[in-house]
Amino acid sequence: MLFIGLLFLMWAFQVSLSSPAGFEAVREEMAHGFLARLVLWGLLSALGFHLVAGVRHLIMDMGHGETLEGGQRGAQLTIIISALLVVMAGVWVW
Repeated sequence: MLFIGLLFLMWAFQVSLSSPAGFEAVREEMAHGFLARLVLWGLLSALGFHLVAGVRHLIMDMGHGETLEGGQRGAQLTIIISALLVVMAGVWVW
């Protein structure tokens, strides 16, 4: 999902930097296009989860949450924080 979303984002950057008309086209699509907003929301959601899971792994590398109980608690926190980020991204995009 991240790979496909980043392809879309790179395409949008390329078009928006090509000319003032290209910038306006991308801006208009992001403002009113359902599919563009859906892809952007999915990309932000995947990046948010990836960030939270990465921080969890860094914390585990420091020696915290390495037990079974700590790992389960960390996984639950990862899902909860990621869900909050998904909702916040949805509010921002829509």
